Amino acid sequence: MFDYNTRPRKFKFLGEINVPGDKSIAHRAIILGALADGVTQISNFTYSDDLAVTAKVFKELGAKIHTEMSNKDMIIKGVNHQLKELDQPLNIDNVGTLESLLLGVLASSTNEYTVQGGNYLSGRSIDRLTRLLSGMGGQIVPTTEQVLPIRVKGSNNLQGITYQQDISSAQIKSSLIMAGIYAKTKTTIIRKLPTRDHTEVLANYFGADIVTKPDVITVNPNHSDLQGQNLTIPGDFSSAAFYIVGALLSKGSKITLPKVGLNLTRIGMLKVAEQMGAKISIENRSVKSVEPYGDLIIESQKLHGIKITAKQVPFIIDEIPLVALMASQASGSTVIEGIHDVHLQISDRIRNMRVELAKLGIVMQVNDDSIVIQGEQTIKVKDDVDSHNDHRIAMMLCIASILTATPFKIKNIEAIDISYPGFISDLKKVLVAK
Repeated sequence: MFDYNTRPRKFKFLGEINVPGDKSIAHRAIILGALADGVTQISNFTYSDDLAVTAKVFKELGAKIHTEMSNKDMIIKGVNHQLKELDQPLNIDNVGTLESLLLGVLASSTNEYTVQGGNYLSGRSIDRLTRLLSGMGGQIVPTTEQVLPIRVKGSNNLQGITYQQDISSAQIKSSLIMAGIYAKTKTTIIRKLPTRDHTEVLANYFGADIVTKPDVITVNPNHSDLQGQNLTIPGDFSSAAFYIVGALLSKGSKITLPKVGLNLTRIGMLKVAEQMGAKISIENRSVKSVEPYGDLIIESQKLHGIKITAKQVPFIIDEIPLVALMASQASGSTVIEGIHDVHLQISDRIRNMRVELAKLGIVMQVNDDSIVIQGEQTIKVKDDVDSHNDHRIAMMLCIASILTATPFKIKNIEAIDISYPGFISDLKKVLVAK
């Protein structure tokens, strides 16, 4: 456990910084490359604790994975869906994205596996997902309650299902897609609301047959093997979001973020900032990339409160702590509606966000289905804060510290290693004292 002492002065953002490669895309690229026939080469791959776990798991399942740390390349020799039998559990630590994707993959293997996780995942119910995968023909048996550890014995005769989404979960959707690729009949997902589409985009790039319409996703059975591909990962928008909010809120700031991913299902916070009055320039947009990207240019601006609708929430699920901080410094009030599904997925993050921001004098009203934040709140440090081992809360609190001259301590700062190990050193490169 490590603590971070913030500095006793305010700062502005000036200059240019390259954010790490997109973690959501990288998880899926590792998995699809490992399942494919042939070689996959991933460029702009940035290691983090989460991605190291995903790479380790698929190495154990038989893929050959080599990383060139100096030039951020990863090379994968896939197993063509012939997963290695194991006599020890697969440990996925607390990587939630890996949990859902891996269970979907293992459901189509005839081998038997045990999947175990860290304290967080071992307390999170996966009942909904296990019931759906079992309905396709996989044998998925929790060893105790509906949580990890879990035993999985899949089937090479999976049958597609029709699933009417009862919650807007990109992770459940992605798990069913991974299983559906290897099913004998089509899988249909009737969407409650659109969510992130990296799984669909990348799976099709590797050779899957997935058709996406506004309300329905259809996964057609694969009649040929997935094939290894070359892929350049754009900058991670969720990492860029911290610099975007910091620059918008810190007077006198101007910052450039090159080659940031601009997938429309990922940039919900950018749209929220624009609704609040921000004008953010996008230059050098990509032309024929698998995932779109461009250069973001952000200057400090005055913002105003808005209403964020339930349809927008799935696209800001990672950035809700940042949206709350941004709203607290805008004029007027901001209401985030329709957070019921988010509560089911990240209830700890919402609760901890409220508790820790309150220690900085920022208060909000959190209800079962909405969050209300009054604007123009002054940061008044009342106590040291804690990341609760949540990387996004840790980095949000770092941004909050830049807006006050009163120092405080951020406990368990090492949580940032989950997604962005170099965050603090990168942040210092673009901070200038006022």
